[in-house]
Amino acid sequence: MKERILLGLLGLFMALDAYSMVESLYFVGGFNNWDISHPTVVEADTEGLFEVEIDFTGNREFKLSTVNPQGDWNRFDTGTLYPLSSTEVDKWIPIEEYPRSGNIVAPSKRLLTVEVDMNNMQIKFSTGGITGTPWSGTLPVMFIDTQGGAPITSKETYIQATYRLDSMGVEGVESIGGPDDQAPLQIRGRGNYTWIGFEKKPYRIKLDKKTPLLGMDSSKHFALLAHADDSAAGLRNALGFATSEILGMPWTPATQPLEVVLNGDYIGLYWLTETVRVDKDRVNIVEQTDGATEDVDGGWLVEIDNYDSDPHVTVMNSSGQPIWFTYKSPEELSDAQQNYLQTSMQSIQNALASGNGGEASRLVDFDVLARYFMVNQLLLDMESFHGSCYLNRQRGEMEKWKFGPVWDFGNAFAQNRGDNPRFIFDHPEFSQQWIGEFYALPSFVENVKSVWTSFLDGGPEMLMRSLEQQADRIAIAAVSDAKRWPQYAHSDISGEASQLEKWLENSVQWLKTQWGENASVGRTPADCLSIEINGRILEIMSSKDVTVTLYTLDGRKRLLQVHTGMNSFQLTPGFYIIEGKKIVI
Repeated sequence: MKERILLGLLGLFMALDAYSMVESLYFVGGFNNWDISHPTVVEADTEGLFEVEIDFTGNREFKLSTVNPQGDWNRFDTGTLYPLSSTEVDKWIPIEEYPRSGNIVAPSKRLLTVEVDMNNMQIKFSTGGITGTPWSGTLPVMFIDTQGGAPITSKETYIQATYRLDSMGVEGVESIGGPDDQAPLQIRGRGNYTWIGFEKKPYRIKLDKKTPLLGMDSSKHFALLAHADDSAAGLRNALGFATSEILGMPWTPATQPLEVVLNGDYIGLYWLTETVRVDKDRVNIVEQTDGATEDVDGGWLVEIDNYDSDPHVTVMNSSGQPIWFTYKSPEELSDAQQNYLQTSMQSIQNALASGNGGEASRLVDFDVLARYFMVNQLLLDMESFHGSCYLNRQRGEMEKWKFGPVWDFGNAFAQNRGDNPRFIFDHPEFSQQWIGEFYALPSFVENVKSVWTSFLDGGPEMLMRSLEQQADRIAIAAVSDAKRWPQYAHSDISGEASQLEKWLENSVQWLKTQWGENASVGRTPADCLSIEINGRILEIMSSKDVTVTLYTLDGRKRLLQVHTGMNSFQLTPGFYIIEGKKIVI
């Protein structure tokens, strides 16, 4: 027995010694048009390691061999090496002999450093390459310089600064300015706990002129969200916004990942996001004048807040606890405006306290609330009706309060609750204002179930695909972010995304037991619709309440809930197919 063990160990040592004697490795792949006659040859360094920089921008696949191919694929394959698991950045992956046709897939389409350790039979991919920069180069980078290098210490007061945006070659993104040609902006802090609780700070920026940053609608106003409270580097927020879009909320803030350098300091991965404000391209309501004494029924933009310090009106809920409604627009109220807002919120509370569904539906748009509730319920965001919960109202006697837009999903799936889904108002960790009382109304639950059956027709699959795409986009940048902020960030974004996918699937399956598992069928007959394009607005006149399917040319699907009469939807520029017809925005 001992002799067998000794012979086995001797064989292992001889095999390892054979690999340690390898002096050259040969790389062939998309980077050199698979030219087997001219492979990239790499020699071992003094420690027996092989290191080479390869540009995988055009193609991530390649092959690696210990044998000089001399123009012969069969010869090359006799020494082929292959990883034992999926490739990742900054992680040693075991490799083995793989003497048959098989390609290695690099973890990202960019310049990567490839290291091969033949002594321990492993391979590693790392970022940085020849640039030697702390940013990944896989996302656009915004360079911001405050005047005189002044620190940003206030959430209330903007300071002067300049910026430039380097697209880093990302498709569809236009660079703005250069090192010697920067545009003016103003910048200040933003957020509540995210501002005081983390070293990685969120910011609000105001440009000198309206600009379509990262392909978004032209505006002066954006936020740079740090998402230091999200171990998935902002994927929770991106998933929440995607859910809002798929469920057809009237407006959802656009958000795009980028990296930021502030006063020469790389501060990591951020998400440039449209701010919530009254605007024809955002919350599209009449902008009510501060201090107005007439026409004070709209427009209103308010927030159910969890801070008593902001300017607000207060209503006591059914449990005797205060609900604070911070007013965002208008910002300064006359007595008439103050009385209207106070009375309006109290009327909703009274209807809920008495269980009067008819009165509640007269005051609040149940369809929009059903969608808003479903977004937060799908992501199990127990903080959703506690803070950052917006409501708005258009001017007009027959108008209703509408919940939305969505904002802040940093608490989605927190504390592993994705493993055990429940209603967000059932023993919540944070007070959930009103939603439990709304859900006690049978007419509201009917709205919820109607939206749910429409969502099941492709909605869950679209969400999973959106999550995977966003995770792939930020994977390399997340590694750079984790190096800068190891106390907050995680470099294994694929692992974080997989966990979110699991929790989302759990949530969907649980809700099927509550609301049904059959998707709606028998969709819209096209003859009940009249479709027009007005700038970036898709206008649909319908003779009845229907669900309309909208496709992008790359196959992504969005469900539009259309009501009797005129409906308006804001779309980004591009080509779409709606009910079999191609339209151009």
